[in-house]
Amino acid sequence: MSKKSRQRARATIPGGGGANKGANKTENLRALRLAQEAASKEAGTWGDMTVGEILHEGSRSVFVQVWKGARRPDPFEVDGVRRATPRGPDWLAVTAWIDAEKSDGFSRCIVAWDLSASEARKIAETRIAAHRAAGYTVINPSQEAS
Repeated sequence: MSKKSRQRARATIPGGGGANKGANKTENLRALRLAQEAASKEAGTWGDMTVGEILHEGSRSVFVQVWKGARRPDPFEVDGVRRATPRGPDWLAVTAWIDAEKSDGFSRCIVAWDLSASEARKIAETRIAAHRAAGYTVINPSQEAS
């Protein structure tokens, strides 16, 4: 097929090129996201839980964080400013850990999102095991080494 034939074919296909190229890409990505979401829902792994990590490379320690909703509980916020802070031994441990270490050595990342509670728990446990195998200290008291 010649170059002109390809251009003509693209011009006759809805969203096949030109000014619609960006919109077509967006629609394709949206369709892909919706298909993945539907597959997750069908498999029972879809939900509103997220798994993240806070890592301190200097002390080779890590805290694996699981939370519900869009807003990540932030242990780095100044006291009195923390909104809707979680309670419990994990939260107390992570805030004490952050206070004890140099604050400039921390990195944070999101590992997985839009998970069911059971799937988030599985992923968190897998990440904790991987960090332990790599020689990191896991800060989560609820995940004490057996």
